Amino acid sequence: MRYEIDEANRVLMLDLVSAGSADRVLKATVDLITQRPELCSWDWIVECEPMTDDATVQHLAKLAEAWGPPPSVEAVTVFVTNDRMLHLWARVLDFQFLRRKHFIERDIDIARRFVARRQSARMAKMNGK
Repeated sequence: MRYEIDEANRVLMLDLVSAGSADRVLKATVDLITQRPELCSWDWIVECEPMTDDATVQHLAKLAEAWGPPPSVEAVTVFVTNDRMLHLWARVLDFQFLRRKHFIERDIDIARRFVARRQSARMAKMNGK
């Protein structure tokens, strides 16, 4: 699984397509958040087109078990995909990962702009604006 860590903006970008099976995605993700638990409070952009077809509810439950405590402020995960049904999974994930909202975008650049807007709004709110 390929990933990029944007330290300055506190964004993790994952490319799930390069990982292959859901088991490999799960292992790589759990290994990453075990090494860098602070990533669980960052915003994530996840490229997943095409989506692995072997992911199950159990995979998500194992990831949720490995996840750290909820972040102090709401973070987002944006899935980049053309999968029209993934928005249903996104809503379920909102309940499994406290203070994290999950969104779908069809283009990586749109996802980046979305995260930047959310971060700007978050900072304005924290600064009382």
